Parts: sequence; structure tokens; C-alpha cells
Amino acid sequence: MKNISGIFLLFLVFNCTSNPHLKTYTAEISALKTESDKEQYWKKLHHLDQTVYLKETKGAMAGDSISLTNMMRTALMFEIHGDEVYKLHNLVPILNFTHNYIGDSNLAFWPIILKCKNVGGSIDQFGGGFPAYQLEGMSMSFYDYSLSGKDSEFPRLLKKLEDKVYPKVSIELAKIYEEQFALSSLKEKKIIGQWNRQPAKNFEDGGPFEFVNMSDGNLYIRHRHRLQKLIEISKTDTITTYKIKNEPFDWTYQLSNHTLRLVDDLNTTLITYNTFKK
Repeated sequence: MKNISGIFLLFLVFNCTSNPHLKTYTAEISALKTESDKEQYWKKLHHLDQTVYLKETKGAMAGDSISLTNMMRTALMFEIHGDEVYKLHNLVPILNFTHNYIGDSNLAFWPIILKCKNVGGSIDQFGGGFPAYQLEGMSMSFYDYSLSGKDSEFPRLLKKLEDKVYPKVSIELAKIYEEQFALSSLKEKKIIGQWNRQPAKNFEDGGPFEFVNMSDGNLYIRHRHRLQKLIEISKTDTITTYKIKNEPFDWTYQLSNHTLRLVDDLNTTLITYNTFKK
């Protein structure tokens, strides 16, 4: 186990030199030698989530940055010290996932959630338990759509997550961190359409989301300040179909004469959005 961990650590250090956060955290977490050291570090991560992130951080962009670095640190705890570093009543990975609003990073973090599930404990009670709470977080962060009361769909959606191939979590999160930084520098060129946020069929949540062309020449869906790239997958005389890049469930958006629908993988319309009126 020690030889494998050593080989992985050399690989990780080699691959994270371009990301200062990952390089720093790798050294920091590798220096934890005793069980007491590791327990104290989990307490530090809990404080970063509950106090620094939730209470002291101002602004959504700063919050997203801390959320991602917290996830990096948690992933490194597993990758460097093994799955046994996680104990039954440790809430930190679950809180990291819960308090993250970037779809790509929730998807990248999914293997860590599954490691927590294998151990059991807190993940089976927190927020109503696995998988309802975690699938809700995944669906909301990608599509702004609630899966509350959709228990019959959980096995199918879990299978889609199970069938994916996941890169090394910490390295993927570092990549997403850089991508989010790049997205924040883009300038809006043209809003294609605006619709009311509607996480459930009979519930509108105030404020718009939009399809917007940005300065890199790509089309994005924007929920609040967060951008997700849209990929056109088909077009007819009346309907253009898009999917969010890297989305997990094979759901699409169908746009027809300014009417927008969210459609699931079974071709069922989940939401027909109302046009936003200023």
C-alpha cells in the first residue's frame, strides 16, 4: 500500500505543478502522518466549509472558489491516505458536495461520494439519505431542476452515473477550477432568450436564466452568474436541441420559436419554461 501511495504521489505532484492550489494541498496533506494529524485536518476542512465558506465569504465567485478548493482537499485526503481515512460520522465530503453549485465539479466528485456510501454512516442519514440528497444536488447544479418526489427515477439516473468513466478526482477538480476562472473573464455578447427559473413543474423560483452568446464565440446557459457551455446536437426547421457539455443524465433543451423545454432521456418533457418578462 505504501509503495502504491508513493507512486501515486509522484504522479500527482508531476501533474499538479501548473495548479498552485493542488500543489500546495498535495504537500500539506502528504505531511499528515498520524491518525491525530488526519483527524485535525478533517476538523480544519469542516471549519472551512461551515465558517469560512458559509459565514465569512462574500460574493458568489469567491464562494465557488472556496467550494472547489475544499473539494480538492477532501479528494486528496482519500487519494493520498486511502479510503480508510474516512470514518462513519465524517460529514465533510457530504457538505462539500451539498454546498457546491458547479455541475462539473459535483460530477467529478461523485467517486468520493460513492466511497462515503461504501462506508455508510452519515451519508445514509444526512438530508434524507443517499441517493435522494445527492441526486438532487447533481440535478440542481446542472439543470436547476428538482428531483424531489422522483424516487422511481433514481435507479436509472444512478446507472448513468455508474456507467461514466471518471478521471482522477483531485486533478479533474483543479482543471475545473482553471476553467471556471477562464469563464469568469468572458464578456457577454448577446442574450438569445430569457426564461423564468422553474425547478419544478408548478413552481417558479424568481429571476431568469438565459441562453447567451459569450465573447469566446460559444453559446452558454447562464443560471445566476454560472455559465455552462451548450452543444447543439440537432436542428430541424422548427426545433433546435442542445445539451449542456458534460451533463450526466442525457437530458436536453429543445428551443422552438422562443419556447424552451427541458426534456429527459426518455423524451419526456420535464418543464416548459415561461418567458421572462422584465
